[in-house]
Amino acid sequence: MGLLRKQPKHYQASDWVQPGQVISQLGAPAGPPGTGGPPVPARLRPLTAAGPGGDWLPGTLHLSPGSIRWEPDPGGTGEPVELAAATIIPPRGKARGKQAMLTDLQTPAGQFQLDMDPVLFEMSQELVAG
Repeated sequence: MGLLRKQPKHYQASDWVQPGQVISQLGAPAGPPGTGGPPVPARLRPLTAAGPGGDWLPGTLHLSPGSIRWEPDPGGTGEPVELAAATIIPPRGKARGKQAMLTDLQTPAGQFQLDMDPVLFEMSQELVAG
């Protein structure tokens, strides 16, 4: 009985994608390779000892090798914040389900809450570090 079986594909080392390759492929057409990708919309707000302090600030994340920089939208309030070396703070308090999509961060500029899934944020940190 002859059954046709698809042979498994043997991947070569050259088939693997490295984090640096992803960043260079995301580079803006006008910029040189490795300068980063297009901005990602993301909201940020300061954290105080009592919890979130104030309204969400609209802005964008700019990823490039060694940097995740949040910048406010043009005409918006707030100062740019570097997040590549930020430490994720475990969520406090009650609403665990809703908190799952928010990331509390400790940065040299202070504590902030980012409107982004913590796992996705960690992956972004690993991507820019590689």
